[in-house]
Amino acid sequence: MPSQPEQANLNLKEARILRASGLTYRKIRRQLGLSAGQLGHIRRALKREKAAATRLRARQPEASDRDLPIGQSALPKGLRLILTALGYSTLGDLADRLADADFSGLETLAGIGPHRARLVKGMLDDFGLLPGPTDLQAEIEKLFPELGESLPPRSMS
Repeated sequence: MPSQPEQANLNLKEARILRASGLTYRKIRRQLGLSAGQLGHIRRALKREKAAATRLRARQPEASDRDLPIGQSALPKGLRLILTALGYSTLGDLADRLADADFSGLETLAGIGPHRARLVKGMLDDFGLLPGPTDLQAEIEKLFPELGESLPPRSMS
């Protein structure tokens, strides 16, 4: 059973998908079984995201989701303030930092714990900005070093 903040984040993800498919907020509320207050939170978050994207694309038509400001994302206000205070201005800055091999993780930053790190990674994943493993075999060998010697090398033919 997810905790209350995790459930709110799941509801936001589902609402984002449903809203993109054309459903009204009333139908989203019924489908997800949300209260009026929960729907208000979701509506404000999605409206903030859409307005930021609209303003950005009006200024820079070639801009992508990487250029969206963190301060206007759907993350909770406290987390947005922490990330901007740490010097991350756009989603792309944050995605680049997470992709850095020398970075020890968001959990190690002041004011960001495992829950907030999951929120950030989930939002980046929603926008397709979360870096994924490029070599599955190397990732498996990192987790299970004993499998590295037993797997035959792949031939590129």
